Amino acid sequence: MKTLRSLLLTAAALLSAGSAFAWGPTGHRIVGEEAARALPTYMPEFLRSTQGIGDIGFYSNEPDAWKGAGKVHDFERDSAHFIDLDDEGKTLAGVRLQDVPASRSDFDALLRSKNVMPWKSGYLNYALVDAWQQVVKDFAYWRGMTYMEAHETDPKRKAWLKEAIRRREALTLRDIGILSHYVGDASQPLHLSIHYNGWGKEYPNPQNFTLEPIHGPLESAFVSANINNEDVRAAMSASEACTDTAERCFSARLDRNWKYVTPLYELYKAGGFNDGDTRGKGFMVGRLGQGASDLRDALLDAWRESKAMGFGYPAVTYEDVVAGRGDAWKALRGEDDK
Repeated sequence: MKTLRSLLLTAAALLSAGSAFAWGPTGHRIVGEEAARALPTYMPEFLRSTQGIGDIGFYSNEPDAWKGAGKVHDFERDSAHFIDLDDEGKTLAGVRLQDVPASRSDFDALLRSKNVMPWKSGYLNYALVDAWQQVVKDFAYWRGMTYMEAHETDPKRKAWLKEAIRRREALTLRDIGILSHYVGDASQPLHLSIHYNGWGKEYPNPQNFTLEPIHGPLESAFVSANINNEDVRAAMSASEACTDTAERCFSARLDRNWKYVTPLYELYKAGGFNDGDTRGKGFMVGRLGQGASDLRDALLDAWRESKAMGFGYPAVTYEDVVAGRGDAWKALRGEDDK
Protein backbone atom coordinates (compact mmCIF):
# COMPACT_ATOMS: atom_id res chain seq x y z
CA MET A 1 0.00 0.00 0.00
CA LYS A 2 1.05 3.57 -0.55
CA THR A 3 2.29 5.36 2.53
CA LEU A 4 0.30 8.41 3.54
CA ARG A 5 3.26 10.57 2.58
CA SER A 6 3.16 9.16 -0.93
CA LEU A 7 -0.59 9.79 -1.07
CA LEU A 8 -0.08 13.39 0.00
CA LEU A 9 2.60 14.03 -2.60
CA THR A 10 0.50 12.46 -5.34
CA ALA A 11 -2.50 14.56 -4.43
CA ALA A 12 -0.34 17.67 -4.20
CA ALA A 13 0.73 17.21 -7.79
CA LEU A 14 -2.93 17.27 -8.82
CA LEU A 15 -4.12 20.15 -6.67
CA SER A 16 -2.78 23.66 -7.10
CA ALA A 17 -3.18 26.14 -4.24
CA GLY A 18 -5.81 27.97 -6.24
CA SER A 19 -7.96 24.92 -6.88
CA ALA A 20 -7.69 23.14 -3.54
CA PHE A 21 -10.96 22.85 -1.66
CA ALA A 22 -10.87 23.78 2.01
CA TRP A 23 -11.40 20.56 3.94
CA GLY A 24 -12.60 18.99 0.71
CA PRO A 25 -16.23 17.98 0.21
CA THR A 26 -16.14 15.50 3.11
CA GLY A 27 -14.87 17.93 5.73
CA HIS A 28 -17.19 20.75 4.77
CA ARG A 29 -20.18 18.43 4.68
CA ILE A 30 -19.41 17.06 8.14
CA VAL A 31 -19.04 20.55 9.66
CA GLY A 32 -22.45 21.58 8.32
CA GLU A 33 -24.23 18.37 9.25
CA GLU A 34 -22.88 18.11 12.78
CA ALA A 35 -23.55 21.76 13.58
CA ALA A 36 -27.18 21.34 12.46
CA ARG A 37 -27.52 18.05 14.30
CA ALA A 38 -26.33 19.74 17.52
CA LEU A 39 -28.93 22.53 17.43
CA PRO A 40 -31.26 22.61 20.45
CA THR A 41 -34.95 21.78 20.13
CA TYR A 42 -36.06 25.42 20.38
CA MET A 43 -34.53 26.06 16.96
CA PRO A 44 -36.85 25.62 13.93
CA GLU A 45 -37.56 22.00 13.09
CA PHE A 46 -36.75 22.46 9.40
CA LEU A 47 -33.10 23.04 10.39
CA ARG A 48 -32.93 19.93 12.56
CA SER A 49 -34.83 17.50 10.34
CA THR A 50 -33.05 14.77 8.43
CA GLN A 51 -33.72 16.69 5.22
CA GLY A 52 -32.50 19.98 6.70
CA ILE A 53 -29.30 18.46 8.06
CA GLY A 54 -28.61 16.85 4.70
CA ASP A 55 -29.30 20.07 2.81
CA ILE A 56 -26.99 22.11 5.02
CA GLY A 57 -24.24 19.52 4.58
CA PHE A 58 -24.70 19.56 0.81
CA TYR A 59 -24.78 23.35 0.54
CA SER A 60 -21.68 23.61 2.72
CA ASN A 61 -19.69 22.92 -0.45
CA GLU A 62 -21.50 25.56 -2.51
CA PRO A 63 -18.79 28.27 -2.44
CA ASP A 64 -16.31 25.73 -3.81
CA ALA A 65 -18.82 24.66 -6.45
CA TRP A 66 -18.96 28.29 -7.62
CA LYS A 67 -15.31 28.25 -8.71
CA GLY A 68 -14.52 28.49 -12.38
CA ALA A 69 -17.64 30.45 -13.34
CA GLY A 70 -15.60 33.21 -15.00
CA LYS A 71 -12.99 35.86 -14.29
CA VAL A 72 -15.33 38.51 -12.89
CA HIS A 73 -17.19 36.01 -10.71
CA ASP A 74 -14.09 34.21 -9.44
CA PHE A 75 -11.99 37.32 -8.88
CA GLU A 76 -14.71 38.67 -6.61
CA ARG A 77 -15.21 35.46 -4.60
CA ASP A 78 -12.08 33.29 -4.52
CA SER A 79 -10.32 35.43 -1.89
CA ALA A 80 -13.28 34.97 0.48
CA HIS A 81 -11.92 31.55 1.46
CA PHE A 82 -8.84 32.77 3.33
CA ILE A 83 -7.16 35.59 5.21
CA ASP A 84 -3.37 35.60 5.23
CA LEU A 85 -1.86 36.41 8.62
CA ASP A 86 1.86 36.80 9.22
CA ASP A 87 3.95 35.23 11.97
CA GLU A 88 2.74 37.91 14.42
CA GLY A 89 -0.90 37.26 13.60
CA LYS A 90 -1.25 40.49 11.62
CA THR A 91 -3.05 40.92 8.31
CA LEU A 92 -1.07 41.94 5.23
CA ALA A 93 -2.40 45.46 5.89
CA GLY A 94 -0.22 45.51 9.01
CA VAL A 95 -3.05 45.46 11.56
CA ARG A 96 -4.58 42.72 13.62
CA LEU A 97 -7.98 41.32 12.79
CA GLN A 98 -9.60 43.13 15.71
CA ASP A 99 -8.33 46.43 14.26
CA VAL A 100 -9.32 46.09 10.60
CA PRO A 101 -11.68 48.69 9.10
CA ALA A 102 -15.41 48.12 9.39
CA SER A 103 -15.91 47.61 5.64
CA ARG A 104 -14.13 45.43 3.15
CA SER A 105 -13.72 48.35 0.74
CA ASP A 106 -11.83 50.31 3.40
CA PHE A 107 -9.70 47.23 4.13
CA ASP A 108 -8.89 46.97 0.41
CA ALA A 109 -7.83 50.62 0.44
CA LEU A 110 -5.59 50.00 3.45
CA LEU A 111 -4.00 47.01 1.72
CA ARG A 112 -3.34 49.05 -1.42
CA SER A 113 -1.73 51.76 0.69
CA LYS A 114 0.73 49.05 1.78
CA ASN A 115 1.29 48.01 -1.86
CA VAL A 116 -0.60 44.75 -1.31
CA MET A 117 -3.20 43.66 -3.84
CA PRO A 118 -6.45 42.77 -2.01
CA TRP A 119 -6.80 39.40 -3.77
CA LYS A 120 -3.48 38.32 -2.25
CA SER A 121 -4.58 39.07 1.31
CA GLY A 122 -7.96 37.35 1.33
CA TYR A 123 -11.02 38.57 3.19
CA LEU A 124 -12.43 35.55 5.03
CA ASN A 125 -13.12 37.72 8.08
CA TYR A 126 -15.57 39.83 6.07
CA ALA A 127 -17.09 36.84 4.27
CA LEU A 128 -17.96 35.30 7.65
CA VAL A 129 -19.81 38.37 8.88
CA ASP A 130 -21.55 38.86 5.54
CA ALA A 131 -22.82 35.27 5.47
CA TRP A 132 -23.88 35.41 9.12
CA GLN A 133 -25.83 38.63 8.68
CA GLN A 134 -27.71 37.05 5.78
CA VAL A 135 -28.75 34.15 8.03
CA VAL A 136 -29.96 36.62 10.68
CA LYS A 137 -32.11 38.26 8.01
CA ASP A 138 -33.44 34.87 6.87
CA PHE A 139 -34.40 33.98 10.42
CA ALA A 140 -36.10 37.36 10.86
CA TYR A 141 -38.29 36.74 7.82
CA TRP A 142 -39.08 33.19 8.92
CA ARG A 143 -39.99 34.24 12.46
CA GLY A 144 -42.30 37.01 11.28
CA MET A 145 -43.97 35.04 8.53
CA THR A 146 -44.63 31.92 10.61
CA TYR A 147 -46.25 34.02 13.32
CA MET A 148 -48.34 35.84 10.73
CA GLU A 149 -49.40 32.62 9.01
CA ALA A 150 -50.46 31.04 12.30
CA HIS A 151 -52.70 34.01 13.10
CA GLU A 152 -53.95 34.87 9.60
CA THR A 153 -57.68 34.35 8.90
CA ASP A 154 -57.81 35.47 5.26
CA PRO A 155 -57.45 32.30 3.11
CA LYS A 156 -55.57 34.03 0.28
CA ARG A 157 -53.10 35.71 2.59
CA LYS A 158 -52.62 32.51 4.55
CA ALA A 159 -51.87 30.55 1.37
CA TRP A 160 -49.36 33.20 0.23
CA LEU A 161 -47.60 33.14 3.58
CA LYS A 162 -47.42 29.36 3.64
CA GLU A 163 -45.72 29.30 0.24
CA ALA A 164 -43.42 32.19 1.17
CA ILE A 165 -42.33 30.29 4.29
CA ARG A 166 -41.53 27.20 2.21
CA ARG A 167 -39.34 29.23 -0.09
CA ARG A 168 -37.71 31.11 2.77
CA GLU A 169 -36.79 27.81 4.40
CA ALA A 170 -35.12 26.63 1.19
CA LEU A 171 -33.17 29.90 0.94
CA THR A 172 -32.20 29.70 4.61
CA LEU A 173 -30.77 26.20 4.29
CA ARG A 174 -28.64 27.34 1.36
CA ASP A 175 -27.50 30.47 3.17
CA ILE A 176 -26.57 28.42 6.24
CA GLY A 177 -24.58 26.14 3.96
CA ILE A 178 -22.63 29.13 2.67
CA LEU A 179 -21.97 30.33 6.22
CA SER A 180 -20.95 26.77 7.09
CA HIS A 181 -18.39 26.78 4.31
CA TYR A 182 -16.66 29.91 5.51
CA VAL A 183 -16.77 28.80 9.15
CA GLY A 184 -15.17 25.54 7.99
CA ASP A 185 -12.49 27.50 6.12
CA ALA A 186 -11.87 29.52 9.28
CA SER A 187 -11.22 26.36 11.30
CA GLN A 188 -8.51 25.16 8.87
CA PRO A 189 -5.25 26.82 10.01
CA LEU A 190 -3.71 26.88 6.54
CA HIS A 191 -6.49 29.24 5.43
CA LEU A 192 -5.25 31.77 7.97
CA SER A 193 -1.55 32.04 7.22
CA ILE A 194 1.07 33.24 4.79
CA HIS A 195 2.36 29.65 5.13
CA TYR A 196 -0.77 28.29 3.46
CA ASN A 197 0.78 25.59 1.28
CA GLY A 198 4.19 24.69 2.62
CA TRP A 199 6.23 27.14 4.68
CA GLY A 200 7.49 29.05 1.63
CA LYS A 201 11.07 29.60 0.53
CA GLU A 202 10.73 33.37 0.92
CA TYR A 203 10.18 33.19 4.69
CA PRO A 204 12.64 32.52 7.54
CA ASN A 205 12.39 28.83 8.43
CA PRO A 206 14.54 28.13 11.51
CA GLN A 207 12.63 24.92 12.30
CA ASN A 208 13.09 23.63 8.76
CA PHE A 209 9.39 23.08 8.15
CA THR A 210 8.32 21.41 4.94
CA LEU A 211 8.20 23.35 1.70
CA GLU A 212 5.99 20.72 0.12
CA PRO A 213 2.49 21.76 -1.06
CA ILE A 214 0.59 20.10 1.80
CA HIS A 215 -2.57 22.22 1.82
CA GLY A 216 -4.93 20.31 -0.46
CA PRO A 217 -3.75 16.82 0.49
CA LEU A 218 -4.12 17.35 4.23
CA GLU A 219 -7.54 18.96 4.16
CA SER A 220 -9.03 16.75 1.46
CA ALA A 221 -7.40 13.34 0.86
CA PHE A 222 -6.36 12.85 4.48
CA VAL A 223 -9.71 13.87 5.94
CA SER A 224 -11.71 11.80 3.48
CA ALA A 225 -9.62 8.72 4.20
CA ASN A 226 -9.54 8.98 7.98
CA ILE A 227 -12.40 11.00 9.51
CA ASN A 228 -16.17 10.52 9.78
CA ASN A 229 -19.16 12.29 11.30
CA GLU A 230 -18.95 10.41 14.57
CA ASP A 231 -15.34 11.49 15.09
CA VAL A 232 -16.24 15.16 14.67
CA ARG A 233 -19.41 14.91 16.74
CA ALA A 234 -17.39 13.62 19.69
CA ALA A 235 -14.90 16.48 19.35
CA MET A 236 -17.42 19.33 19.54
CA SER A 237 -17.16 21.70 22.47
CA ALA A 238 -19.83 23.17 24.73
CA SER A 239 -21.82 26.08 23.33
CA GLU A 240 -20.39 29.57 23.81
CA ALA A 241 -22.51 32.60 22.93
CA CYS A 242 -21.06 35.71 21.33
CA THR A 243 -21.27 38.57 23.83
CA ASP A 244 -19.68 41.19 21.57
CA THR A 245 -20.31 42.31 18.01
CA ALA A 246 -20.31 39.57 15.36
CA GLU A 247 -17.24 41.17 13.79
CA ARG A 248 -15.22 40.89 16.97
CA CYS A 249 -16.40 37.38 17.77
CA PHE A 250 -15.50 36.05 14.33
CA SER A 251 -12.13 37.81 14.51
CA ALA A 252 -11.45 36.22 17.90
CA ARG A 253 -12.23 32.77 16.47
CA LEU A 254 -9.88 33.40 13.56
CA ASP A 255 -7.12 34.50 15.94
CA ARG A 256 -7.67 31.36 18.01
CA ASN A 257 -7.51 29.07 14.98
CA TRP A 258 -4.46 30.82 13.50
CA LYS A 259 -2.47 29.68 16.52
CA TYR A 260 -2.65 26.10 15.19
CA VAL A 261 -0.51 26.89 12.12
CA THR A 262 2.87 26.20 13.76
CA PRO A 263 1.60 23.09 15.63
CA LEU A 264 0.37 21.72 12.29
CA TYR A 265 3.80 22.14 10.71
CA GLU A 266 5.48 20.69 13.79
CA LEU A 267 3.22 17.66 13.63
CA TYR A 268 3.83 17.19 9.91
CA LYS A 269 7.59 17.38 10.47
CA ALA A 270 7.31 14.80 13.28
CA GLY A 271 5.52 12.34 11.00
CA GLY A 272 2.16 12.76 12.67
CA PHE A 273 0.31 12.48 9.37
CA ASN A 274 2.03 9.25 8.29
CA ASP A 275 0.12 6.01 8.04
CA GLY A 276 -0.47 4.38 11.41
CA ASP A 277 0.17 7.57 13.41
CA THR A 278 -2.97 8.70 15.22
CA ARG A 279 -1.75 12.20 15.96
CA GLY A 280 -2.61 13.58 12.56
CA LYS A 281 -6.17 12.30 12.73
CA GLY A 282 -6.56 13.70 16.24
CA PHE A 283 -5.35 17.11 15.08
CA MET A 284 -7.71 17.29 12.12
CA VAL A 285 -10.67 15.95 14.09
CA GLY A 286 -10.07 18.69 16.63
CA ARG A 287 -10.09 21.38 13.94
CA LEU A 288 -13.25 20.03 12.31
CA GLY A 289 -14.92 19.69 15.70
CA GLN A 290 -14.09 23.33 16.38
CA GLY A 291 -15.58 24.32 13.04
CA ALA A 292 -18.82 22.46 13.75
CA SER A 293 -18.99 23.99 17.23
CA ASP A 294 -18.40 27.49 15.89
CA LEU A 295 -21.11 27.06 13.25
CA ARG A 296 -23.61 25.80 15.83
CA ASP A 297 -22.83 28.80 18.05
CA ALA A 298 -23.06 31.24 15.12
CA LEU A 299 -26.51 29.87 14.28
CA LEU A 300 -27.66 30.23 17.88
CA ASP A 301 -26.38 33.82 17.89
CA ALA A 302 -28.16 34.50 14.60
CA TRP A 303 -31.43 33.13 15.97
CA ARG A 304 -31.17 35.32 19.07
CA GLU A 305 -30.41 38.44 17.04
CA SER A 306 -33.17 37.78 14.50
CA LYS A 307 -35.93 38.78 16.92
CA ALA A 308 -34.92 42.41 16.57
CA MET A 309 -33.83 42.34 12.92
CA GLY A 310 -36.08 44.31 10.59
CA PHE A 311 -37.58 42.63 7.54
CA GLY A 312 -39.63 43.92 4.61
CA TYR A 313 -40.31 47.58 3.84
CA PRO A 314 -41.16 49.67 5.75
CA ALA A 315 -39.26 47.32 8.02
CA VAL A 316 -40.88 45.57 10.96
CA THR A 317 -39.41 43.08 13.40
CA TYR A 318 -40.70 39.84 14.83
CA GLU A 319 -41.14 41.67 18.12
CA ASP A 320 -43.26 44.26 16.29
CA VAL A 321 -45.42 41.56 14.72
CA VAL A 322 -46.10 39.87 18.06
CA ALA A 323 -46.88 43.22 19.71
CA GLY A 324 -49.15 44.28 16.85
CA ARG A 325 -46.98 47.25 15.91
CA GLY A 326 -46.74 48.35 12.29
CA ASP A 327 -48.24 46.69 9.20
CA ALA A 328 -46.39 43.41 8.70
CA TRP A 329 -48.40 42.45 5.61
CA LYS A 330 -47.56 45.74 3.91
CA ALA A 331 -43.91 45.27 4.90
CA LEU A 332 -43.90 42.00 2.95
CA ARG A 333 -46.12 42.97 0.02
CA GLY A 334 -45.86 46.76 -0.20
CA GLU A 335 -48.24 48.36 -2.67
CA ASP A 336 -48.49 45.18 -4.77
CA ASP A 337 -51.35 43.77 -2.74
CA LYS A 338 -54.55 45.38 -3.96
